[in-house]
Amino acid sequence: MQNRAEMSRSVATFIEMKLTLENPFYAYLFGFAQTDGHLYEQSRNRGKLRIEIGEKDAEILERFQKLLPFNSSISRRVRTTNFGVNYESVIWTVCDKRFRDCLKDWGFPAGKKSEIIKPPCASYSPSDYFRGLLDGDGSIGLTAHGFPFVSLVTSSPQIVGEYLNFIKRVTGKLKTSLPNSRDKIHNIAIYKEDAQALVKHIYYKNCLALPRKKRKAEEVLAWRRPSTMKKVPNRKLWTIEEDNYISVNLIEVSMKALERSRNSIEMRLWRLKKLQRQLVTN
Repeated sequence: MQNRAEMSRSVATFIEMKLTLENPFYAYLFGFAQTDGHLYEQSRNRGKLRIEIGEKDAEILERFQKLLPFNSSISRRVRTTNFGVNYESVIWTVCDKRFRDCLKDWGFPAGKKSEIIKPPCASYSPSDYFRGLLDGDGSIGLTAHGFPFVSLVTSSPQIVGEYLNFIKRVTGKLKTSLPNSRDKIHNIAIYKEDAQALVKHIYYKNCLALPRKKRKAEEVLAWRRPSTMKKVPNRKLWTIEEDNYISVNLIEVSMKALERSRNSIEMRLWRLKKLQRQLVTN
C-alpha cells in the first residue's frame, strides 16, 4: 500500500502529465482567460489569475473550479459598470503558483494584455483554444437576414494571423483582415457554409463551452441554404507574386499576364495601397 509521500508524488505526476495545452480543457481555459482574465503578479511570489464575467455565465466558472486540480474560489459582486447599473458579476480566482507558472510558461502575460496576447508558445489544441477566444470575444449565430456567421474581435496581430490560418485549414479558404482606422481593432467574420464548417469543428459534441454559445452553435448548424439563394463560386485568390507583379506593371499588361479583369486588378491595387498606408501610420 502506498504511503503518504508516494501518494503525493503520484498526484503531482498526474497533474504534471495532464497540465498541457494539448488537453482540451486547458486549451479552452487558456483562450477564455486571455479574453476575460487577468494575471496579477506581486512580491514574494504572490499573485493570482482572476476571471470576471456576468452572472448569466457563472456556470462556466463553476466548471473551471471543478475541473482544475488546484484550489480556487468563486465570489460575486454588484456594481455599476458600462454594462449597466447594478451589474451582477461572478469572479473566479486561482492563486496556486504552480498553475500561474504554467500560464506564464505557455505565454500568458501579466497585467494589461489586450494588444500583447498571442497564441500559446507551446503545442496546443486549436479547436479548443479558439473556442475559448470566441466564447470570450466572439459572436456566433444568425444575422438579421437569417444566415450563419462567426466573428472574432481582437487587437492582437498574432492572434489574427493564427486564426486566419486556422480558418483556412478548416474551410479551405484564405481570408484576410484589416484593422479599423479608429482603434486598430480587427473584426474577423465569416458567413454561411464557411461559418457552419468552423462551428462544427470548434463546437463539437460534449465540448466545454458557454451554454448560450452552444445554443447559438446549434442554430448555426441547423441552417440550410434556401433554394433561392445562389452560391457564389470560390474567388480566385491573390498570391504574393501577383501582388508584386501588378505593383510594377501597367494594368493592361497585368490583365493579359494574369488573366484578370481591370476591376479586379484596380480593386487589388487599392487594397494594397490602403494596407501600406496603415502600416506606415502604425
